Amino acid sequence: MRTILLFFSKNIAPLLGMVLGLIAGYFYWQYYGIYDGTFGFSSEWWVNSIYGSLLGGLAGCFVRK
Repeated sequence: MRTILLFFSKNIAPLLGMVLGLIAGYFYWQYYGIYDGTFGFSSEWWVNSIYGSLLGGLAGCFVRK
């Protein structure tokens, strides 16, 4: 249990960025997504959420102390 808490305390910025990116990716799909067609980035909600989570985690890595 202590190692899990240590992991979360050391990586709070990337994890928070991933959660915010996940939410932002979903809202991007909901308001700007293409609902039909073959453009994979905007056609499915889970694809946008995963991309948003990855980009949010990447941005969170740059904000570290």
